[in-house]
Amino acid sequence: MDFQVNGETYFLSLAEDERRWLVFVESATGTRDIPVYVDGPESEDLKVVVEDKERRKILN
Repeated sequence: MDFQVNGETYFLSLAEDERRWLVFVESATGTRDIPVYVDGPESEDLKVVVEDKERRKILN
């Protein structure tokens, strides 16, 4: 995915073999890597609760 911030073009890619994100920015001398840090712990399974106001049956 390509996106722009403050006039700079960034490229985001998923390195599936390494299970991590890669970010590059375009510069006058070519592209350079931007480190991507994981700020939070691995998440567990997420549970979603849906309120059924119309009393319909919700299938999982």
